[in-house]
Amino acid sequence: EHAALRDMCRKFADEELAPHAGKWDKDHRLPPEVIATMGELGLMGIAISDEYGGAGMDPLAYALAMEEISRGCASTGVIMSVNNSLYCDPVLSYGTGEQRQEWLVPYASGQRLGCFGLSEPGNGSDSAAASTTAVLDGDEWVINGTKAWITNAHVRAHAHRAAPVRAP
Repeated sequence: EHAALRDMCRKFADEELAPHAGKWDKDHRLPPEVIATMGELGLMGIAISDEYGGAGMDPLAYALAMEEISRGCASTGVIMSVNNSLYCDPVLSYGTGEQRQEWLVPYASGQRLGCFGLSEPGNGSDSAAASTTAVLDGDEWVINGTKAWITNAHVRAHAHRAAPVRAP
C-alpha cells in the first residue's frame, strides 16, 4: 500500500507538478484544479479516517506522499502540509462530532482548503509572542488580532466564509 501510494504520488509529481512548478511560483499561484486532483487522490486528508472524508492512512503514508509531492513542487507540498497537519489534524483532535462534520469533512476530502494564521506584525511566527486573542462571549468566540499573512488564504476557489464559532 505504501509503495503504491509513493508511486502514484511520484507519477503525479513528475507529470502534473514538476513541469509547471517554476511558472506557478513565478506567478504566485497554484491552479485550483491541482488541489481538486490532490483531493481526489486522497492527499488532502491522508491520515484522516474515511469517516471524516480522508484517506485513512498512517503517518508513514503521509511522509511518503509529502516527500514525492514536495519533490515535484515545494509550494504544493506546503499547501498539502498545511491542510493536513495545521488544519485537519487540530479539527480532528479537538473538534466535536458536529464540528468535524462541518469543518473537517470538506477539507480532508479536498473540496475546501484549510488555512493557518500564525504570523503577526511585529512578532513574525513566534507563537509565544502572539497577541491575537479569542474570548468566549456567551455562545460565540470573539477573535481579536491582526495577522501578517495566512497560509493558503490566497486560494480563492476554495474560500469559505466562516460563520461565528459556537462554543461546544
